[in-house]
Amino acid sequence: MKENSRTKAAYLNFAVTLITQVLQILLGFVVRKIFIDTLGLAYLGYNSVFTNLLQILNLADLGIGVAITSFLFKPLTEGDKDRVAALMYIYKKIYSLLGLLVFCIGIFMSFFLEILIPDATCSIGYLRILFYINLAGTVSTYFLAYKRTLLIADQKSYLTNFVDAVMYFVVSILQIIFLFVVPNYIIYLILQVAKNIVSNIILSINAEKHYSAMGKGVKKELLKEYKPQITKYVKDVFISKIGSTIFYGTDNIIISMFKGSLLAGYLSNYTMITVQLTTVSSQILSSLQATLGNYIYSVESKDKQKEMIDNYFCFNFLIGNFCFLCFALLAQSFIGLFFGQNLRLDFSTAIWLGINLMLNILLQLPSQVFVIYKLFHYDKLIVTISAVLNIIISVLLVQLIGIDGVLIGTFVTSLIYLFSRFYIISQYVYKISYSYYLKKILFYFAISTFCFVIIWYTTEGIVGLNFASFIVRMILVIILSGVLPVAILSFTKEFKFMIERLLPIKIQKICKPSIICTLGVILLIVVKMIREIN
Repeated sequence: MKENSRTKAAYLNFAVTLITQVLQILLGFVVRKIFIDTLGLAYLGYNSVFTNLLQILNLADLGIGVAITSFLFKPLTEGDKDRVAALMYIYKKIYSLLGLLVFCIGIFMSFFLEILIPDATCSIGYLRILFYINLAGTVSTYFLAYKRTLLIADQKSYLTNFVDAVMYFVVSILQIIFLFVVPNYIIYLILQVAKNIVSNIILSINAEKHYSAMGKGVKKELLKEYKPQITKYVKDVFISKIGSTIFYGTDNIIISMFKGSLLAGYLSNYTMITVQLTTVSSQILSSLQATLGNYIYSVESKDKQKEMIDNYFCFNFLIGNFCFLCFALLAQSFIGLFFGQNLRLDFSTAIWLGINLMLNILLQLPSQVFVIYKLFHYDKLIVTISAVLNIIISVLLVQLIGIDGVLIGTFVTSLIYLFSRFYIISQYVYKISYSYYLKKILFYFAISTFCFVIIWYTTEGIVGLNFASFIVRMILVIILSGVLPVAILSFTKEFKFMIERLLPIKIQKICKPSIICTLGVILLIVVKMIREIN
């Protein structure tokens, strides 16, 4: 019964996340297009730098959210209300203090905006006002958003996704109206901040309603028990947080400082897509993390746990590879058609962004395993070295080859991150040879490379300079990006597991390896014919 409930929760989380995120992506592009047409590109550059600055400020989180989530899995699985209440009490107290700290650090950072955005066309005073509005949204999160962690850990991420989606739609419509009627960036930002605040308030009320029985009071002995454990865990996670922030939170700052914020604005049109794809995948995978965490805590066999990790990693790869192929092969045409040909960057930039997108998605599985097994203390030195190396490579190469240099810096250090984390998992969790995961990762990379070359070769003749040809190219790329890797993986036990768990029995019968491979070959022939006709 527990297994069925976990599976149903995973399905519900997956379905709601996928539907709401796809709709948000589509609406987000419309808002971005109107934003550029009414306010111009300069504000996109400012917003990109602000986003990275706020990511750095979120280091103040110290990994508390990750720590609390990992400690919540077991008491939620066992229905231990007192322990859940103790953990949430600690969470609230710490986050309230961190909110004040972030506010103070943010005010201090605002005095260096003229260095970080040297080509700003507006006054420094106005720039600071824009930053303060963004800062208000970040600070409010520390006071309001901690309760959503409880919902996510209890496999109710579908609820958080639904509330976020509704608020996103409402605010996006309001932003569109104001951009047409009163095109003012401050109004746009205020609406953006209000969206997050209202979402967090609604979810807080819901959490209080559903978990009101989780202990009326907090037992002091549980606080004493958890505080040293959480403190130790936070020290380990904090280093990982620094590494993650430097990997993904410094690119626009480096580009702005050395190449100007306008170029960061051009890049933001691309990163808007990668961020949305990352959000979709991370929310799907984080909803599965709760299922995975509950499964691991309910199954003692290490072999079964490892088998489940392998299945999830295969699922991770299929999502990451699909996003990489579609983005790398379609981004240029999409940006040219939707935002204007003059806003396109080099094809190599799209490829590097796509590769880093896939690596980011692949890293989510070992990161989830680190949360579940509390492994962050093993890779502190590796993360520190990787973070420093990322900045050095990015700063050196950005001056030589521009944006691609910054993306290569992220690529190199993400690879180090991925391989080292699986080494730790193999050695300290499952006590197996590292070659087991090394072969698996290299096998997935080979599949991804093969699929990219084949799909690029078969579709490159369909240029996509007009809407009709872009739609044809998009449909073909999407279908091939889904079918080709599935055809290759259809012979693996991980794929068989996904078929048995995710598809109805009637459909399972036609998902045999021979049928899938035949379909893949037919598709390639059809695409080749369409290309020649085009």
